[in-house]
Amino acid sequence: MAKRWRRRMGVMILCSMAGTTLMLALQGRIREAVPLHLCSVSALAAAVLAFSPVPFVVDFLWLLGMPGAVLALVFPAPAVSRWQTAFTACYVLTHALIVLIGLSALAMGERPRVGRAPQVLLALQALAVSAFFANRALGTDFLFLAAPPAGTPLEGIYRLSYGVYITFLQGMMALLAWGMDAVGRRLFGGDDRPADFFAIQNSPDAV
Repeated sequence: MAKRWRRRMGVMILCSMAGTTLMLALQGRIREAVPLHLCSVSALAAAVLAFSPVPFVVDFLWLLGMPGAVLALVFPAPAVSRWQTAFTACYVLTHALIVLIGLSALAMGERPRVGRAPQVLLALQALAVSAFFANRALGTDFLFLAAPPAGTPLEGIYRLSYGVYITFLQGMMALLAWGMDAVGRRLFGGDDRPADFFAIQNSPDAV
């Protein structure tokens, strides 16, 4: 049953992202659908995890994807759309499913590996470089490198200076990753075993 629901959530998050992409395309804003936001990458990673165990994806979602999605739900900043209600619904559903799929992986025995914050932050830096050049080429604001999302506390940091804003973003992501790594160490100890997804699938209780 757990396996079935996990896969259903994978289908749901892909449908939610497809709905967002379709609405952007119909408004002539398809460039904004390029998956270079942290939560876009996290949603794709969660979709992969819904169908197949990937240890680095578990690490990424635990350290950055899941807490980032929670922050996006606490301080929501969906883009303006002609179909705002539907667009916001997809926004909320996508971010909620990032968290739920990650939690389902933990419930099925998969664990983030301790000490993986440097690798995940390095991947984030590669994403940031890609987002920087995409923003310059497309006039977008992936990873909010150009300006903060409206209506969030980041606007106050941005008003201090752009340099302070970028430094704060970098520090916030580093503290988030290292903090979640410390939490994972306390919750899961030194258990660095691979995901137990296949073992659970083959158990008598799996359906």
